[in-house]
Amino acid sequence: MSQNLVAIKQSGHYCIEKAGGLSVDYQYIETSQQLAEVCESMKNAGYCTIDTEFVREKTYYPVLSLIQIASEAQMACIDPLVIEDFEPLIALLQQPDLIKVFHAPDQDLEILYQRFSCMPMPIFDTQLAAAVLGYDHQIGYADLVRQITGVQLEKKHTRANWNRRPLSTDEIDYAMDDVRYLIPVYQALKKELDSKKRAAWIENDLLAMTAVSTYLVEMSGLWKRLKGVQKLKGVELQIASNLCQWREQMAQQKNLPRRWVVKDDVLIDVARLKPSLLADMDSLRDRHEKFFARHAETFLQLARDAQNTPESEWPRHDARNTITMNQQALGDCLMALCRVIAEQNKIALATLATRKDIDSLITNRKNSRLSQGWRFSMAGEHLLDFIHGQSVLGVEDGRIEIRPGVQ
Repeated sequence: MSQNLVAIKQSGHYCIEKAGGLSVDYQYIETSQQLAEVCESMKNAGYCTIDTEFVREKTYYPVLSLIQIASEAQMACIDPLVIEDFEPLIALLQQPDLIKVFHAPDQDLEILYQRFSCMPMPIFDTQLAAAVLGYDHQIGYADLVRQITGVQLEKKHTRANWNRRPLSTDEIDYAMDDVRYLIPVYQALKKELDSKKRAAWIENDLLAMTAVSTYLVEMSGLWKRLKGVQKLKGVELQIASNLCQWREQMAQQKNLPRRWVVKDDVLIDVARLKPSLLADMDSLRDRHEKFFARHAETFLQLARDAQNTPESEWPRHDARNTITMNQQALGDCLMALCRVIAEQNKIALATLATRKDIDSLITNRKNSRLSQGWRFSMAGEHLLDFIHGQSVLGVEDGRIEIRPGVQ
């Protein structure tokens, strides 16, 4: 335990006294009864902050190690490795009048859904809120806490083994910081969103984050993640797809990382060979002896199945949008215009628009993020005016500005 951190434990309650006289209480939840009590006391809080700690280096499914939760009145560290009945927590996560506040919640939502078969709703993402308020795009939690509260968070336990028991009080306190300071961060961002009338800007993105489909594995598209798949074509892609789907099923069944079942380069090599006989893979045995000893027959059958699949069903690389030289030049102008708009509205350019968004607007306007919601109101409308000649870019005192076009 650090010298400036003192812990007093009484019946599962910890009082952390930090340097400067700051004293913070939280409860370490180890029983179903304790969990029921803390969930009951939080259900009328209006909002609560949540974070998770997990380990996934040696498994396919992440192992949920801790759940930290806090309201303005109390904080709790939940130990999911020993608690048996999570129904009170599941009810709390789905309570419609309790906002669940996270920072960059994708991984938290994924593991909570995987573990409890429920999606927390409604949610608030402080990273997303910060992005539309002018903070750095995808700002980290520690940086956001420092900018809003002035507190410099410690980083010494970023690689802690959260499955180890018992955890030190120092480690638990480090974990609790992830929800402790999320409270003032949320309060500040919510106030600013309301004052700038930007709360509606993030509503659709928050709903998308809680869509269950976001966290389900799309088996037919797994081949796209293979390192080196860009070099494959034709039936090779169908073989790669078959191999990837088989590997995914094996990884799920054995709860092992994909690379522990079969590495990417093995799948790529088999797909390139397009084997119809075991002898066709002899050239790979020396390089991948361990994998072939276990799976050669399976690899061969999957390759044969792929070669018997109608060509019309083979996967294909996404067709690249062909951008002409004139469209590239137009895109450069639109990016410059977006920089002006982003600066005027004190918002990060990457939050407003990427080059991909610009190219999508030029080639297929309906599918561009700039054709929808707040991005259309703030920028997309002006970009279309520029495309149609109703506005132009000018320079005044070395600064780019938007001017009315020639009528």
